[in-house]
Amino acid sequence: MKVYKKIILDKNNKVIYEDSYNYEGKWARLGIHYDFKSTKGAKLMEKKAKREKKLAEKRAKKQAKSGFKKVEDNTIPVDELITLDHLTRNNPDKK
Repeated sequence: MKVYKKIILDKNNKVIYEDSYNYEGKWARLGIHYDFKSTKGAKLMEKKAKREKKLAEKRAKKQAKSGFKKVEDNTIPVDELITLDHLTRNNPDKK
């Protein structure tokens, strides 16, 4: 049986380059064998996601501990008229 390592075809599906060898043996022995280099990208992404998750949990815990309060939403609803009171609501000089 001919096992191809690499095949390069042109746009008309003609073989430009082929790297292959003949194999006589069990199918189970033939296949993709993963090594460290081929799985390195996936492992790095998992590690990064794990680190970001841990940092987010730390941040949430720290904010909860310090009594972090959300900033109030000062937006005016669309169906409401804008009045002078809305414009001067956050003015510190207002008495």
